[in-house]
Amino acid sequence: MDRTGASRIANTGRLGITRHPGLALAAVAATGIIAAVRYQQSAITRNEKAQKSSAENFYVSVDRSGGGI
Repeated sequence: MDRTGASRIANTGRLGITRHPGLALAAVAATGIIAAVRYQQSAITRNEKAQKSSAENFYVSVDRSGGGI
């Protein structure tokens, strides 16, 4: 194998990113958005469970709250 062949094999992992930086940026952005949505979902679930199990028990589900004061 000559030098260029060995060099090509060694650099194949980076070629996808350098040839398609927009795609790489979109993938990173999509991953960040998905992570943010999942974090928000888990935070809402944790908060709701904490409110349900509180000692004062003034918990009212959002579906039955009537939408305001």
